[in-house]
Amino acid sequence: MCGRYTVTTKDTKTIADRFQVELEKALERGSGGGGGGNGGPAAKESAEDGAAAKGAKEKGKSPPGLGRFNVAPTQEILVVRSSPDPEEAAEGAREARLMRWGLVPVWAKDLKVGYRMINAKTENLTKSKAYGPLVGKFRHRCLIVADGFYEWMRAEDPKQPRQPWRFTVDGGAPFAFAGLCTRKPWEDAEDRGVDEDGYLYSATIITTTPNAVVKPVHNRMPAILPDAEAEAAWLRPDLSPEDAIAMLGPLDARRMEGAPANPALNKVGKGVAEGPELLVAPQDELAVDA
Repeated sequence: MCGRYTVTTKDTKTIADRFQVELEKALERGSGGGGGGNGGPAAKESAEDGAAAKGAKEKGKSPPGLGRFNVAPTQEILVVRSSPDPEEAAEGAREARLMRWGLVPVWAKDLKVGYRMINAKTENLTKSKAYGPLVGKFRHRCLIVADGFYEWMRAEDPKQPRQPWRFTVDGGAPFAFAGLCTRKPWEDAEDRGVDEDGYLYSATIITTTPNAVVKPVHNRMPAILPDAEAEAAWLRPDLSPEDAIAMLGPLDARRMEGAPANPALNKVGKGVAEGPELLVAPQDELAVDA
């Protein structure tokens, strides 16, 4: 699975250039989520995130969706998808948007459904009531921007906590998870992922079998699109469901690295510090493990 990840850069231009999308307006339109919690009471959550985002901008801190070292489910994440116009989409036109992590299907009446839908298994996409209708439609396939992800290794002693590992691609460069997204009318405008028009936007990260780098730590990994060409193909209107699923294998292990991360990752939420210290395990723990 993929239950936490990172987007450490704060530079909107770097991400805009890498994914060929306009970011400034999208982040201004979004309600924030840069420092949001990990799923407390839904009421007022988006308002709190919006206030945090506004304060961050005024202080020169991270824009919403960027500068993140421990992105957690239910928070708002940076998503790129095709233009709604099929002709423009075929020419590569894209848009960016902040969405809630944890897909809330159109038939769902409660945000709690999203807790169970932060990941979508490649093998089950076409059989799923929630994901099957989405994978064949270009507006529901998306890129989820990241530059690393975490998985947890089980300790030999079951009484000991699991050890988080962070995995990166090409030395820490930005990349895209293959994702699925949707929207639905939503009454509570204060929930994360709800836009000014009253629609709840939500997304899930697709997972696949692990490569040789991830396998010693976990039996799943996120489906990472290998390059800009694959990302463009994933968003194209003429991509069939069969061809889409064929793209979702594990990334070439030679491009990836993994290392122990800080167990402080286990805590997320309001008042919990989030910074680069989370990316690596404390030296005293590494010494003990050695």
